[in-house]
Amino acid sequence: MRVTCLQILILLSGGVAFAQPGQPTIPAAKSAEEIREIDERVAYWLKTCLGDWDPATHMSMSEWKTTCHRVSGERRKFLLKDPASFTIGPKPRQR
Repeated sequence: MRVTCLQILILLSGGVAFAQPGQPTIPAAKSAEEIREIDERVAYWLKTCLGDWDPATHMSMSEWKTTCHRVSGERRKFLLKDPASFTIGPKPRQR
């Protein structure tokens, strides 16, 4: 069995049962407790990201803050969606 980076990420982010290829997956509804846990995790990520800024970085503090908010928001959306619905594959070739 080949394990992809996405599968590892999903397992580290709380785990999801994988469907066999060709079988549709039905996203499970998140409970209020799961949503609260996701929000707490995202808040921790955001706090950590904001605290990691250093004046020697190539970004201003404002740019860093904007990026931290964007990335934490994207992580929240990913965790709230059915991670099994995301695919990583080759890009279509331009002809």
